[in-house]
Amino acid sequence: INERTKCVVQMTLTTYDEALCRKLEPNVCTTSARFAALQKLREAGIPTVVWLSPILPFINDTEENILGILRYCAEAKVKGVICFGMGVTLRENREYFFAQLDRVFPGMKEQYIRTFGLSYENTSPRNAKLMRLYHAFCEEHGMMHDNAEIFTYLRTFTDKSDETQLSLF
Repeated sequence: INERTKCVVQMTLTTYDEALCRKLEPNVCTTSARFAALQKLREAGIPTVVWLSPILPFINDTEENILGILRYCAEAKVKGVICFGMGVTLRENREYFFAQLDRVFPGMKEQYIRTFGLSYENTSPRNAKLMRLYHAFCEEHGMMHDNAEIFTYLRTFTDKSDETQLSLF
């Protein structure tokens, strides 16, 4: 596909810490395996976009985590990093989310309830600082970080084929 038109692979990166990754996403490959995939895609000339999501307040909303993920992105030369802010939205999945917090991070549910109540958006108290870090790092390393720009890039059709109209004369 990538030889004839634009092919972009997108994936999420949630946490740099492998042990935490196994807790947050127990049924998928870890971040290091996804990083290896990003590198293989780069070697094959296939552009990639990373979704920095979800960033859970009090769990993976640390400078170390964000920098670790962004360093992976820079090393893999991803085209862009999508981020809608440092936090998580809770819709009808609130009860499930809280049950998982109780199971994996005892006491964390109460911290969420104290901090966010029944809010739909649960924005990290570190959001402003981490977003500045995210934008500055991406800018410094030449990765797109404006969501609108990235979505425009993703929607733009590129035909790479050399098919030309044959002439009879």
